[in-house]
Amino acid sequence: MRIMNIVLLGGTPGTGKTEVASALGKELKREVISLGTLAKESKCISAYDDARDTNVIDEDCLVEAILSLLEKLEDDIIIEGHYIDLVPSSKVERVIILRTHPDDLKERLISRSYSEEKVNENLESEIFGVCQLDAIDAFAEERVYEIDTSKNTLEESIEEIVETLTSSDPPIRYDWMSELEEEGRLHDFVSGA
Repeated sequence: MRIMNIVLLGGTPGTGKTEVASALGKELKREVISLGTLAKESKCISAYDDARDTNVIDEDCLVEAILSLLEKLEDDIIIEGHYIDLVPSSKVERVIILRTHPDDLKERLISRSYSEEKVNENLESEIFGVCQLDAIDAFAEERVYEIDTSKNTLEESIEEIVETLTSSDPPIRYDWMSELEEEGRLHDFVSGA
């Protein structure tokens, strides 16, 4: 029996997960599963956080929904979303974390009409590499790759991801915090820095 492989695609809001996952699915001829959609369809949203303007996910419920979905599938798939660390590690081929320089990410989040608080929260998450660290913790450093979508076209991002999926090169890491600190601009993005 063939083992199904999963490419996980994660990242901070505004890094391009949904658009990149859709294009990557077409390129690789793989179905794309959105964890946000799966959470809604599986009734795994336990509350709404008004202060953060976001849904609160029942993680146990979502894990069950993921496991149930994976039991039904046989073909290789792409799973995108904020909760990729909940996907069973044994089925994961590679993890791709989309990264975006804070200057570019701020513009993208403002264009989405995010509140100042939500913009700042997501910028800090990107600067501290929260999605990267969660993925490394869940899947091990050697399976987690990062793609900088700051200035890439969609096609360039897809090309870079496809190359990464077949590469034996070690993962590249982006460290916005050190970069901003060297430029003397970290305090522009992180309160208390």
